[in-house]
Amino acid sequence: MKKTVYSILIITLFIGLGLIITEQLTKDRNVFKVPSGYHKEIIDLSDHTRSDELLFSRELESPSTVEIFVQSDNDSDKIIKIISDSAILGRKSNEDVLPVKKYTDNQYVSSTYLFNKGEYSVYLTSECADGKLVIGYRETPKELTEYERLSKIDKGELNNPPEGYSLVYSADLSGVSYNDELVHTLSLNESKKIGISIYTSSMQGNLSVNLIGESFGYYGLVSPEQRICDQLDMVLSPGEYQFKVDCEDTDGQVYIFIKQ
Repeated sequence: MKKTVYSILIITLFIGLGLIITEQLTKDRNVFKVPSGYHKEIIDLSDHTRSDELLFSRELESPSTVEIFVQSDNDSDKIIKIISDSAILGRKSNEDVLPVKKYTDNQYVSSTYLFNKGEYSVYLTSECADGKLVIGYRETPKELTEYERLSKIDKGELNNPPEGYSLVYSADLSGVSYNDELVHTLSLNESKKIGISIYTSSMQGNLSVNLIGESFGYYGLVSPEQRICDQLDMVLSPGEYQFKVDCEDTDGQVYIFIKQ
């Protein structure tokens, strides 16, 4: 009789542990939404305190677009730092910083970088705390002609759109102050896939190019910190979409191209 009771207790214990593990795995799957096609690194924040700790390094065999996606289920302040051996096109330096708080489900921090061939590394600064941080990354090689085109834009030759794109707005922003300035309106009678490329040579002051629709807004498509937005594809519903510019004490030019 005792053996039977012990056996039942042991089986119940294993079932309970199995349910706890399954629940935790399901929770992790539900909380973190790393897009398909991304490589994924999961960091346990409770291990120890980190200060610019190297998480991983990657060697690119050719110029590439690298997309970074970050989520965490912990509300403490965390800093992701990305450093490249070479210059990052459209950026002021060869490194970038992504502040991270608690971002789960459909909330996340992301950024896209244009790297030359060579190594880039990802570092983390965080306190020791319960929870996890997930980094997804996707590397897409660029054709040499495309990288050369983007390199020209990075050097200030902004009138270099991708094939099929048409110029809808350009201006010299030096000495100009805009607040929510409407510079172009896109009107659609039906749902349509639109391509957007925006470039600026501005290196100082405040600048933000925004796309505003009836039910959404894309803010800071380009700025002095991120000067190249290339071939952003989106499907837009029927309606009006406004390109607006905010700028003050800035320099340089801005070009907006659209593909319909």
